[in-house]
Parts: sequence; structure tokens; C-alpha cells
Amino acid sequence: MLNNTIVLGTSFSPEYAKYIGSRDPLDLLKVINRDLGIDDIRLGLRWNVVQKDKEISLDFYDKYLEYLFKNNCKVCLNVGPIKVFRWPEDHIPKDIEVKESIVTPDSDIAKYSYEYLDNLLTLLKQKYGNRLDDVMFQLENEAFFKFGRLRITMSKEYLLSLTEILRSHFPNNRVMFNSAGRKNLKSVVELFKDISDKGIYTPQSLVLGFNYYFKLPNIPTKDPITSFSLLSMSIKKLHRYQKEMGFGLEISEGQFEPWGKQKTPGNSYSDYEYLLEKCKRYFPNDYQYKLLRLWGTEELALKIFKDTLEDEHKRIIASILEK
Repeated sequence: MLNNTIVLGTSFSPEYAKYIGSRDPLDLLKVINRDLGIDDIRLGLRWNVVQKDKEISLDFYDKYLEYLFKNNCKVCLNVGPIKVFRWPEDHIPKDIEVKESIVTPDSDIAKYSYEYLDNLLTLLKQKYGNRLDDVMFQLENEAFFKFGRLRITMSKEYLLSLTEILRSHFPNNRVMFNSAGRKNLKSVVELFKDISDKGIYTPQSLVLGFNYYFKLPNIPTKDPITSFSLLSMSIKKLHRYQKEMGFGLEISEGQFEPWGKQKTPGNSYSDYEYLLEKCKRYFPNDYQYKLLRLWGTEELALKIFKDTLEDEHKRIIASILEK
């Protein structure tokens, strides 16, 4: 059975919403959910926001989590610990020094992150209980890709240890790891094999996210999904692994906002159409839940909230509401 329907989700960062000019980021979350009809939402919990003076608290994120749970949204929590989506990617408390370029289980930062993650998951469970039963967790963001202020990557052994900590708290939830385009697909698939072989999670509990950017700043870009590359796993090969193992797929970030000199993503209907059509190719034809998380809905929501929409935005919104 063929299914070419894309389901639209998003990632929401209250920190970014505030950065672009929202007085109360919850207003923008409500616009995204109510005005755009998007109810599959990824939220990032930053280590340096949750932990202050060695104490941890979810007070900053509570109103967003409460809204998502109250409105029956599908929730993905990017719990890091080190890398959580949105620049500078590595959101580490200032009093913790990072010396390594690759995080291994023996790194000092790893020991801090294991302790923090364990405490964070304990707190989440105490505070939200069975409302977390259907939540999907994301560990680290683009763990195998050198992007962010510190340009650090994570070893597979470190990520396996994080996954074991997550399982000790949430053995029945789904877990997502993502790739920067096709650059890290092979590494994520190999991680999934090890997670499965060690009995930490079944492949059916794992989701491979794909971060899709088709207009990079100042760089002529080959399409990350369809262009030929000897160095990266093809989408066709990914489909074979997905069918053999049974893990899930999503577009964890689909470019929907400007970046550098590239001003049209999120502001051009033709770019939006291009995004939809290309992202369909990431999924096997018979894949049932083809989730594309639009990256940058905070900016569109702010335009809606401030009533500064242009005709191109209105065309995009009309299409979103048809999904």
C-alpha cells in the first residue's frame, strides 16, 4: 500500500522564540499548535537551563510541557545531555570544562553527563509520571557530526551508555538519534545494530531522524537526499536496512527558515513545495507515518502573532492546514 502523505510536525525552542522577539514563547507554541494545526512537537531540554548551581529544576520548561500534555500533542524530548538542537548545540553549564573533541565513556564530560541525565530522567518521571508513556526521547543531537560551538562528536560507546541510562528509566519508550543529512546515516545504523544486539532497545523502538537542509549559507548545495555521493549511505540502502531491522524514520529537521544569505526557506511557497516533495523520497513508499518536522516554525508563528504575514506566507499556511 502506497502512502505519499507527509505529516507535518516541528521542533520548538522557547529560547529561540525569545531570541527572535517573542515576549512569551508560549504564545508562539499555541499559534503553532492551534493556528497551524501541528501537534507532533519536539522540545529540547538544555542542560545549562535545567541545572543551575548544581541543582536541577524543570521550572523553565514546565509551562511548555504542561501545554503539550494537556493538548494531547505527540512529544519528542531532546534531553541531550550535551547536544540539544539550536545553536550553539552544546548547552553545557559554564562550570563544566570540555577538553575532548570526541566524547568517550572515559571523558570527564561523559561522567558529568551520565549523572545529569540520570537525575533529569528521575525528575521528569517524578513530575510528569505516566504522561511520559508515549513520549519519544532523543539522545544528543547530530551526535556524529562536528557542528556547534565546541565542534565535538560522540563515540558509539558513550551513546550506548546514555541509552542504557535512558532504558533504566523508560524501557518502553521510543528513542531517536539523528543524522546531519546522509553524512552520518551509516554511523546511526551501526549504533542501532549495537543497541539491538545488546538488548537495550528493540529496533522497533528506535527512530532514525534526518536533518535536511537544501540551502546552506554561502555554499552551493547538492540536494542531501537525491545527490550522488561515494562517501555517504544512499537512501535506497537506508531503506533496505530499515526493512531488515524495522526501525522508524522521520525528518527531524526540514529547512523552513532563512540561514545566512539564504532568505527564502520559510518565506517562499516554491521552497516549501520543494521541501515536501524531496522529503517524501526519504521514506519507503509504503511507510505509514511520514513525519517532517518543519525547522523554523517559531518564525512563521511570530509573523502570525504580529500580523505581519506576506502573501507567500499565507499560501504556505493554507497548504499546512490542508495536511
